[in-house]
Amino acid sequence: MTKLKFLVVILSAALAGLAYYLYTPMPAEAEEPYQQMAFLAKFKLIVGFVSLLDMIGIDGVSTFRKLRSVKPVIDPNDTVTSVDDTFDGVNVRVYSPKNLPRDQLLPGLVFYHGGGWVFGSRDSHDPMMRRFVRKKQMVVVSVEYRLAPEFPFPVPIDDCVRATSYFLRHPSKYKTDPNRIGVMGDSAGGNLAAAVALRMLGPNFTDHPKIKVQVLIYPALQAFQFSTPSYIKYAGTSVPSIINSERMVEYWLRYAFGHQFLTVNHFDLLAGKHLTSDWLDSKEAKNVDIQNLPQKLQVGDFSATSNTDKNVTLANFIKPVFLNPSFAPLMADDRSVSQLPSTYILTAEFDPLRDDGFYMTKRLQAMKKKVEHRHFIGMDHGFLSIQNYKNGLKAVEEICEYLNKEL
Repeated sequence: MTKLKFLVVILSAALAGLAYYLYTPMPAEAEEPYQQMAFLAKFKLIVGFVSLLDMIGIDGVSTFRKLRSVKPVIDPNDTVTSVDDTFDGVNVRVYSPKNLPRDQLLPGLVFYHGGGWVFGSRDSHDPMMRRFVRKKQMVVVSVEYRLAPEFPFPVPIDDCVRATSYFLRHPSKYKTDPNRIGVMGDSAGGNLAAAVALRMLGPNFTDHPKIKVQVLIYPALQAFQFSTPSYIKYAGTSVPSIINSERMVEYWLRYAFGHQFLTVNHFDLLAGKHLTSDWLDSKEAKNVDIQNLPQKLQVGDFSATSNTDKNVTLANFIKPVFLNPSFAPLMADDRSVSQLPSTYILTAEFDPLRDDGFYMTKRLQAMKKKVEHRHFIGMDHGFLSIQNYKNGLKAVEEICEYLNKEL
């Protein structure tokens, strides 16, 4: 075989391997299969790049953040204006409609971006924020909280609370009605939005205007156990979503323990070996009871007690963080949940976090709280961030309709 033929064979094999790696078969119920496959291929390239850097001794997370830290190009004719600011030491970006009457007060929304508490920024979510402000006349504050693993829990949630508290205490400065302010976040940001709403119920915030609504977009709400139907269904390398169960567990651990996350056994967590009798007998266990899911989602054997080989050391190590409502809002007690504001929850089908939204919806409904739950069948986690997804535009419209009623 000549050198040229050999190179052609090697190149062909490499391209075939790359195509196999990038290809994600979409389920028959996928709503936008071709767009979804194209986006997932792009995302897999990014994940592969980060993993490759890690393998050769370069910090893949930090490198990718630097490559992504480019200011978005703003259309000068955009009807939305924005300004970067600092709220009590926390960087934010404030969006508002252009050409407002001087005396008009608008509703306000504080937004916390997703990205597994590890990635994402006010820049990455800038297009989404502009979409919301164009659709609904309001002031939006996008919070640039510090990221894990460099700044693990509770730094991100503390940043979000500080920025939100500042906005609630200075609404007139931003032409915002103090009685019409809500919180919103996607994925890890949905976790932070729910955690902020809970923290704002505390005694340190009695002099603040109350948060009127919370909008939780495919939120991460519990790390109690990873044997929910959605965590089991969307494990492995071929799931039709940008996150699988294994990657989500890694994000939880980076958020919880920073650079120490590698010392925690991911596989024992996924297998439920931390679920000792202390965990299973705790008051928090009822919040993730599979009976709280719709009947059609109660499929398979998800018994947390099926594995008797428990890792007691792991259970004791993670328990103080994993059962903290500021870390995992679904762990909040009934009294706190009963005081939460009007809530909108959006979930996606192809998502290990799907069941978290159903669990929270069930709790709020049981307490006769005002809650709307919209489940997008055939869509994958993160779809609101994708510009060419029709369902992303539809979801923005529906959330704005909700905000028109409740905010």
